[in-house]
Amino acid sequence: MPAPIPGAAGARRPARWLVLGVLVTAGLAACADAFGVEDVLGVWNTQSINDYPVPGNVVYRGIAYDTQYVRWAFYDGGQCTLTQLVNGYTDTYDDCTYTVAPDQATIAIVLHEEPWSGSVADDTVTLTDPQDVRWVLRAQ
Repeated sequence: MPAPIPGAAGARRPARWLVLGVLVTAGLAACADAFGVEDVLGVWNTQSINDYPVPGNVVYRGIAYDTQYVRWAFYDGGQCTLTQLVNGYTDTYDDCTYTVAPDQATIAIVLHEEPWSGSVADDTVTLTDPQDVRWVLRAQ
């Protein structure tokens, strides 16, 4: 039987570690990109309502509103609030809950017993309210 080549087994070991390192790094990167509840926690500013920019005049159900801001806050535990400055008045709505579907990167909101649905992509949430109006939010 021929003698083993010096260093051949040792050369394979670093190659195995390199492959293992690449696989572990790829796995960690995939985990880091996974969507979860923590991706929606915090304050989100409404950028537009039915393509009308916020701040600005927003036409909603045929009525124009001077909309300075509409902010959503999503808290750990499924609670949320909506605070807005519209036509010179500030209102906060606390009757708000939400759930996320991590496998689909979606969010479901119930605000004043009315269902909203949306999708999350990076720092943007796109919502549809009960009147089929599209809201675009951006993470603060």
